[in-house]
Amino acid sequence: MTIIQETVMKQEERLFYYQLFCHYYRGDLLQLPPEKWGQVVRIIKEYQNTSLIDEVAKSLRVLEEVKENTIQTFEHDYNRLFVGPNKLLASPFESSYRNYEGNVLQQETLNVRNFYHFVGVKVANEGQIPDDHIQFELEFILHVLSDQTIQENRQIYKMFLEKHLMQWIFKHCKKIIENSQNPITHAMAVLLKEFLQLERIMMEGGNEDVN
Repeated sequence: MTIIQETVMKQEERLFYYQLFCHYYRGDLLQLPPEKWGQVVRIIKEYQNTSLIDEVAKSLRVLEEVKENTIQTFEHDYNRLFVGPNKLLASPFESSYRNYEGNVLQQETLNVRNFYHFVGVKVANEGQIPDDHIQFELEFILHVLSDQTIQENRQIYKMFLEKHLMQWIFKHCKKIIENSQNPITHAMAVLLKEFLQLERIMMEGGNEDVN
């Protein structure tokens, strides 16, 4: 599995994690029943090829043992962190972390949009939600990785990680961990952080399996 003390990651595995976090930030998992969370954990464990680091193992146990009362408070905490209506405790927008004022819809947003356009894609209903929302950034990476017919996509993927997602994602995860009041939001932040730690190792020259 990816979230381990190991830097080899198969392409299938990488795509799975990007898909998982796309669904998470799109809100698709908010009503997921406990047994489905157990299925998610089983899929993650299928990728395991060495021992899990303690923090990740603990987070997987949390998701595996999700109870109905945890589901009932999950959406409230998710909204506190990412949606509103009050001040977001872990803003899902890149621009919030990359300009001094912490505002959204800044130059950083336009830079992300221009990157999408350079590759020939744009977000659905462009302009309604800022282009630098984490959901869109993850979907963009998934789009690029899924089309292996274009050789340059490997370079585009690494460039986007370097210039955008890796510039803010660990601050985002830190804010979630600090402000979370629900076991699911906390566990998902840990999994995202550790997965992208391995992506960073790969980007900096670590091992990867792209087959």
